[in-house]
Amino acid sequence: MFRHGGAIPELDGLRGIAILLVLARHAAGPIAGAQESIFKIGSWDIATPMLNGWIGVDLFFVLSGFLISHHLLKHWPNQLSGGFLFRYWSKRIFRTFPAYFAVLFLIAFAGFPYYSFQTADFSSELGWHIVFMQDYLGSNFMPAFWSLGVEEKFYLLCPFAMLFLLKSPNEATRYRRLALLALFPLFLRAVTLIARGPLINSYNEFFWTVRTPAHLALDGLWMGIFCAMLFHSRRDLLRHSRKHRNILLGAGIALASILLLGAPIFEAGWWTVIFVLFLIPLAFAAIVFAVINGETFATRFLRSLLLRFFSNISYSLYLTHMLCIPAALHLTQLVPGFQSAPALARLLTFVPVFLVLSIGTALLLHYLVEKPFLLLKSRIKLEPATSPMPVGSPIGVSIRQ
Repeated sequence: MFRHGGAIPELDGLRGIAILLVLARHAAGPIAGAQESIFKIGSWDIATPMLNGWIGVDLFFVLSGFLISHHLLKHWPNQLSGGFLFRYWSKRIFRTFPAYFAVLFLIAFAGFPYYSFQTADFSSELGWHIVFMQDYLGSNFMPAFWSLGVEEKFYLLCPFAMLFLLKSPNEATRYRRLALLALFPLFLRAVTLIARGPLINSYNEFFWTVRTPAHLALDGLWMGIFCAMLFHSRRDLLRHSRKHRNILLGAGIALASILLLGAPIFEAGWWTVIFVLFLIPLAFAAIVFAVINGETFATRFLRSLLLRFFSNISYSLYLTHMLCIPAALHLTQLVPGFQSAPALARLLTFVPVFLVLSIGTALLLHYLVEKPFLLLKSRIKLEPATSPMPVGSPIGVSIRQ
């Protein structure tokens, strides 16, 4: 199951799927964004799974929750020292800050062809983007930045959340605490909707009020930690049963597929959406837990070179793809007959142009900015645990500065 260096390549495949889902969402948006049907089969529109592709963000969250806590558990020291935290946060900074700030300052000061943004207070909005508060205060520079606000807060707090969990008096209490943490965002979304319901009149208001604030969007990150805790418990669970791994994987894929294919999720009513926002990461957590425990029927597909390629540039692609939408629209509108063509023909014309521009821009960002800092990140070593972390038993952990 484990490859060189302990890597799990199936997770790269899932990361590739996550960014492809997000790309599908924003590829369909310009064509189907005005409630226009692309191609209907009965009452079902072929654009539905593309429009629901925003669920790829939740897959990113589950993967982040698992990978960050997985690496913390592998290297957890006897005492959570300031030096350990400094190295951990330094690795996170090298991983996320350079590419993010390169794109942020490009948008703010240099501009991007055909891309524009509107802001009521440029200095204030730039300031809250610099400190990653766009998930609470809005992201007018580029909407996709909201999830970076959630991720960075999680990176900051994750060691302390792990400390809280690892100091549980027993294993059952640890998992109860984790389950409550995973359910808490659902509860908070319901409370928020009750309190703000009369003021929410549009998808945009719902999105920035109920979807994006970090405390309402942590479901997948907590579920990722749950997967890591179970994985490190040294219980056999699924590791010696490919049949049971396949059953769990199939169940996760089935639930995710129903949510992806059924209907545009954000048209289902706000109360339905707040529960769906819990079910989506739950489906992805099942998928992640199945593939980390051994080979499954999806192993070969998840290890494919195409998914690995998209995985490698996924962060740069996530940061830049929305910037390419206006340029791709401009180019496709130059095609004779584009404006009067059926929606499906316009979609099929737009998508390849959008993908080429997005991938090309992402490769530039990846090789010029992201990758050099990833090499620096690889030089920062966390202290290895003196012995395997006994997550399946009570743990005494202290913290010192």
